[in-house]
Amino acid sequence: MGAAADQKPPDKQISFTATGKNRIFGRTKVTMKIVSFDDSSLTCEIPGVAGNVRWTRVDPDRYFLILVARQNEFYDHSGSAFPLVVRLAEGTATIEAVGTYSDHGKLRFGTVAPEVYKDYLREARGDSEVILRLQINSRQYGRASKIVQEWQRRARENALPYNESPVTLNNILLLKNITETLNLCQNDFDLYKLDYSYPGDWITDHYSTEFVPFFFFKELKRRNEARHIEYTKFQELVPLNLASR
Repeated sequence: MGAAADQKPPDKQISFTATGKNRIFGRTKVTMKIVSFDDSSLTCEIPGVAGNVRWTRVDPDRYFLILVARQNEFYDHSGSAFPLVVRLAEGTATIEAVGTYSDHGKLRFGTVAPEVYKDYLREARGDSEVILRLQINSRQYGRASKIVQEWQRRARENALPYNESPVTLNNILLLKNITETLNLCQNDFDLYKLDYSYPGDWITDHYSTEFVPFFFFKELKRRNEARHIEYTKFQELVPLNLASR
């Protein structure tokens, strides 16, 4: 898809021909002009049909992006911070996570195991923890999942961009990559741009790299509070007793 919400394509058309006794809007052949599109829908102009016709993709699966971060977990008072991408299909939740996490109190960067991330599939505990749960569509999920898997591979193969101090720069780059994919085809979310350009990016100006993810997620939650899924609602959508892998 394109890089803007409801992007208008340059004079694109689609032609359909019905077979047998089938009809499309009462005709055997129809040419439709694409007016706009986004991640999950297509709007067309059809000759002889009043107004534009919009098709929306129906997906039986559900997709989520969860951003979690803590403070006061490591010796420098920073903590774990990572994204989880979740797909719920036919009663089974597939969960992938990568980022900075605690390994018996020590900072690690890489694939986050279920025994670690399962502690975040609940409500945040106080001001030292932030959890933002967002429902996304299949295209957004596909892009986010691809980024998670790429960073898992980089960590596994010791091919991270930053292997020397501060290794926490890897997490900032990961989070920047994954959040920036959300609005590629439609402006679904109010995003904060991590670009080290002050005054727009005040977070990286005020905080050192190990604390940036926490305040980044906190700011994203403030901006997207209406889209945040509360814990009780999330339990209804994704029962926590579902088998996950």
